[in-house]
Amino acid sequence: MTQEQLRYALHVIGCGLYSSIEGRTLMLLRFTGMEVKKKTPYGWACSVPVGLPNGKQQHHHFMLQSWQVQDMIKQLEYVDSYEAFDVRLESIQGFKAVDPLLHRVMFRDYLNMEKYYQGFLATKQERYALGLAGLLYSLSPSQGGRELTAIDDAELTNCMMWYSYVKKQFAKVFRHFFKPAAVVPGASPSGVNWLEQMNAQIRALTDGDITKENAVLEKDCWRALTELDAKAREAEEFRKKYPKA
Repeated sequence: MTQEQLRYALHVIGCGLYSSIEGRTLMLLRFTGMEVKKKTPYGWACSVPVGLPNGKQQHHHFMLQSWQVQDMIKQLEYVDSYEAFDVRLESIQGFKAVDPLLHRVMFRDYLNMEKYYQGFLATKQERYALGLAGLLYSLSPSQGGRELTAIDDAELTNCMMWYSYVKKQFAKVFRHFFKPAAVVPGASPSGVNWLEQMNAQIRALTDGDITKENAVLEKDCWRALTELDAKAREAEEFRKKYPKA
């Protein structure tokens, strides 16, 4: 899928105007260049441009049955799920995407991404989406201090699906640290009080020494999460060995 195709797919998903089947049908037509002329008793009369050896184009006309459309759009089922949607827009409005799985992203920025992500899920307020987008995309130094001030449906959907995919991958890699938590009053929709958890993560990495906090926050988030996962594994082993402790 090209970047142009991806942006169109994200727009169709994010605009809220189409069902899953309708959206994937629109994508099929857009990506193949297929044009539906009319419905007939024998199926859908369609045409598609075909390139000729002399560089010109002609239109190939054919009939398409509904079952054939349904079979073809199955190839696009992955766009309905963030778990399989391991792509993202490489840039938005001149802002370049960070690493797909957040390598070389500071732990501080990762914590803020989580805060904005959970904030948007809970409130649907655009400021949280902009906050997340601003961390997932950054300007090159030569572009000055311009800020991202608005995002469209495609860009919003892109950020949310991309970050959701990252969270799914983190849960696989850091399986001791990322575990479902019990639902608590006042928590986010996922059942976690994220402010408390963020503070707990920082305390765990600094061992309560506030003089180490800034150094911890500036670490690569993968390095920080690796350490948190190790601490979570050690705690699990301790509880199994001393269940009554």
